[in-house]
Amino acid sequence: MENEPSEKALVPLRNEIDCIDSQILDLINRRLSIGEQVGAVKKEKGSQILDRSRERKVIENLWKINQGPANKDLIQYIFNVIITATREIQRPKTISYLGPKASYTHIASLNHFKHSGLFIEQPGLFDIFRDVEKNQSHFGVVPVENSIEGAVNHTLDLFGEFNLNICAEHYEPVSHDLLSITGEASDVKTIYSHPQAIAQCKGWLKQKFPHVEVRETSSTSKAALLASENQSFAAIASQKAAHFYELLPVESKIEDYSGNVTRFLVIGKESPGKTGRDKTSIMFATSHVPGALFKALEPVDKAGLNMLKLESRPTRDQNWSYYFFLDIEGHVEDSRVAKTIEQIKIFSLSLKVLGSYPLFVKEDI
Repeated sequence: MENEPSEKALVPLRNEIDCIDSQILDLINRRLSIGEQVGAVKKEKGSQILDRSRERKVIENLWKINQGPANKDLIQYIFNVIITATREIQRPKTISYLGPKASYTHIASLNHFKHSGLFIEQPGLFDIFRDVEKNQSHFGVVPVENSIEGAVNHTLDLFGEFNLNICAEHYEPVSHDLLSITGEASDVKTIYSHPQAIAQCKGWLKQKFPHVEVRETSSTSKAALLASENQSFAAIASQKAAHFYELLPVESKIEDYSGNVTRFLVIGKESPGKTGRDKTSIMFATSHVPGALFKALEPVDKAGLNMLKLESRPTRDQNWSYYFFLDIEGHVEDSRVAKTIEQIKIFSLSLKVLGSYPLFVKEDI
């Protein structure tokens, strides 16, 4: 009973602290927003983001007007954090993609990020994962499956090697052109492209160019680059590649099946919040015993969750053992999803949540 008056006296003080904290938060966000505008002006002028002399003046001015009880060290610490955050927000998002330019991954990256950011070309999928893990890029864009050719296994395998999140997904329609310097079919002696693109145009190639040599390259844009260097070469690549590499179409839309779409994943270190229309991806391994996979998936059925995808990949450390990649509808912050994952974990040797992220709106394709 003796403590009641003092407790009552604390209530208005705590309320005032809450009010001040709210004002501080609002002011920090306003400062960051203005800092973002400063960054846009600097980018337009070609100025550097980092300006140490300006940052020093900000701290020194704050020391001069400070009336306490905060001391110099505290002011320097707090505002160094705010200045660093402002500097970071001024940097354009950096996005790694599988190059060269005009690859379908590049096109997907440009479309997903609305051409906003600094797009960095990488020679391989491993390089994209590594670049994002080392904070050299904010995000990476990687192909994960094609509606005709199926999963991109190398991408799935890399999720086992790197601790990165899936932040978003993007579906990109795929249409192939045969491109060359002259645009004349009679000049074509060798055709280059990525193995998947070649497979997607197999019937057309057999009909139109049955005696022409077809060679595989690491990407469709690499094929376009080769075609731009030799009049007798042609490339199966995107329409955008024609613009990048100054090529002409021998023929457009040469894929055997229309409606070809590739699904891409945006990888990073962010964890998107709930939108109400989300997907959660996990990878897990089970014991190599009868019924192990059934037991691991049973909680999904019992929870009434929609299973969107199930893919398997062999593990590298044990023969005839597999990782399973599972997509379920919902967000990991949903209690039903979280409980289901915990139950799957009981029947798994290992389990990793790869991320919860918004479902792509296919109407936007």
